[in-house]
Amino acid sequence: MIGEPPKELKYIFVAVPHTSNWDFLYGWLAIQALDLNVKIFAKDVFFIWPINYICSFLGVLPVNRRKRTNFVDSIAEKLEQADQLRLLITPEGTRGYQSTLKSGYYHLARKANVPIVLAGPNFADKAFTIMPPRKPLATFVEDQASVIEFCKSQHAYHPENTFQ
Repeated sequence: MIGEPPKELKYIFVAVPHTSNWDFLYGWLAIQALDLNVKIFAKDVFFIWPINYICSFLGVLPVNRRKRTNFVDSIAEKLEQADQLRLLITPEGTRGYQSTLKSGYYHLARKANVPIVLAGPNFADKAFTIMPPRKPLATFVEDQASVIEFCKSQHAYHPENTFQ
């Protein structure tokens, strides 16, 4: 483990790189080792019987990305109402290569006024890195560049599927 878990009670883990299902296992094990109660967002297509029960046990919540659901607004409201809520989002949005990140993490952090915590596995060093909490940067373009730089510092399970 590289870094310390945040002391804040509310924040968004932005987990990169995300190129394999092994990323989930490493991340989930790190969360358990640190005894953090983190809610993880995943595509709702994983929520079929009997996998939906496993997802619920692991703290995974479904996200429908096929239609507009006011996801950011509804989660920001939950963050505002909760005394403690830690979320994990993978802004690459898929395990395959994408040239940009999805912006939901950024808009959610700004709207809910919570910090972003960059975190992710480094398969070359068999480590999991957690960066200090930070406020969202002035624009999504700037924030995305910061996340991509962090992602480049980690060694993905499938490096060809992420930023190099």
